[in-house]
This record gives sequence, C-alpha cells and structure tokens, in this order.
Amino acid sequence: MAHAFRRRSDGSVSCRLEQEEKAVIAQIAQETRELVRQDLGLTEEPEAVRRAADSEDPLERLEAELASTSARSPRDPAVRRLLPDASDDPEVAAEMRRLGQHDLATAKTEGLARLLQLIDASGLRESEVSVPAEDVEGVLRSLTDLRLVLAERLGLERDGDFETLRMIEEIGRRVPGAAGRDEESDLTALMAAVYELLTWLQESLLQVLDDGTIGGTVDGLGDGFADGFDDGFGRRR
Repeated sequence: MAHAFRRRSDGSVSCRLEQEEKAVIAQIAQETRELVRQDLGLTEEPEAVRRAADSEDPLERLEAELASTSARSPRDPAVRRLLPDASDDPEVAAEMRRLGQHDLATAKTEGLARLLQLIDASGLRESEVSVPAEDVEGVLRSLTDLRLVLAERLGLERDGDFETLRMIEEIGRRVPGAAGRDEESDLTALMAAVYELLTWLQESLLQVLDDGTIGGTVDGLGDGFADGFDDGFGRRR
C-alpha cells in the first residue's frame, strides 16, 4: 500500500512505497531517460562536451558547439509529447528547438536520473522514499514526464479518455467473450495501474506543496488498485 507524500520539518518530503511499486516506477524512469537520450541523439556525455568546449583545438570547440545546439526533432510520439513544438510556425519551432531543446532534454534526463537515485537510496523493501527540499520541484516535474509518456502509450489525449479506457477494461472483465486476456491487454492494464499511481503521487505532492495537508494511502498495483481507489482527498477514481 502506497502512502502519500508528507512534509517534514526540514522542508523535505517523503512517501512510503512497496517494493513492487518502487521497482516499476524506477523501470519506467530508466526507460524514459534512455528513450529521450536515444531519440534526440543525446549520447555525448555532458562532461566530454564541456572538455571539448574548453579545448585549444578549434575543430573540437566547433564540434562541442554543434553537439550542444543540435536539435533533432523527436521521432517517438512520447518524446514529442515531452518536448512539443513551441510554435505553429515550422521555422520558428525549429529555431526554438535549436536554441533550447538540448538544455531542456538534458534537464529532463538528469531529473529522471535523480529520481532513480532517490528510489535506490530507499532500499529494496517497502520503505520511505525521502526527497530533500531542493529536489522536490524536480521530482514533481519527473512524475509529470512519466505520466505524459504513459498517457501517450495508452492513447490518452483528452479529459475523459482514461475513464473510457477503464470502462472498456471493466467490460472485458465482466462480459464473457467481450475481450480476451492476452499479453497486450495485460501490459495495458499494468500501464494504466502505474499511470493511476503516478497521478495519485503527483497530486499528493502538489497538495503538500500547496498547504502541507497530510495525504492518505492507496492500494498499489494489485487487483484492488486496478478496480479503483480512494485518492486520499475524498475522491474516488
């Protein structure tokens, strides 16, 4: 059972997650980080780029400049959702990508790496995941990024799409022959459960940041979770 974020007296926050919940979130964070890096060609290590930028060799400095300002448009729809065009004008959008995409994408991958560090630091079993005060906003952004990736994979584009997905799943469970259980449907059900968990964690963290309210608990990734849960704020999903 997951426990909502709570504020501590030193400004940090923490939540309690089960081993399976931490493992799934960590896996998605790692896969999202690699997806962004590979899709945008962020294979050059930042430190190597910085060393090249300080080199006395003009060619190395030029290569470092190109590496830091390259702006390949995302090919994966999930990455495009994380880094959408900043303008409807194609030329303006391309220029905005050239100027800012590298830094923004790097910030997102570094945020996901930090989220992985915080999860790893909590240990293997059910335990507190502590977030220092200086990392709280970064964790909130990373949770949002993970939700956007899952939303793209689940085909969620508008308000109400998630409820429709849940309704279709429910029909599949209750009506014999309406939908067979296969590997794909099981994966969709798992992604939907993780999407709900991330949504709940994000909302509980926002609630703590807004007024310090102490949240509740939620069943994690088991059958009870898939059937719906109380989000800790008096609302039923």
